[in-house]
Amino acid sequence: MTTENPNQGSAADIAYLLASFTDNGRSLRSFLSHPQELGICILTAGLLANSKLMVSTDDAVKSSFEIYRKIQSHVNNYQQMTFASNVEQCFQHPEVEGD
Repeated sequence: MTTENPNQGSAADIAYLLASFTDNGRSLRSFLSHPQELGICILTAGLLANSKLMVSTDDAVKSSFEIYRKIQSHVNNYQQMTFASNVEQCFQHPEVEGD
């Protein structure tokens, strides 16, 4: 009778699989130098991993570009609104408004 943990082999297999997939923990950012490319790759992987969508690779890539464009548009709008709000607050002087 062995005293080894029966899950030890499985954990080692998972660790090996992850290490192989990530080049021993190397960040995905180090493989892809452009943020847009990284975003498109992540979105495409998510679309392809979703078995309910059943999209082809070409459709997943095209959809990823469209989704990324929409996300960036919303982020840009939010950043502009935040910047405008911050600028307006800079010019408000409570000590002057009391007169």
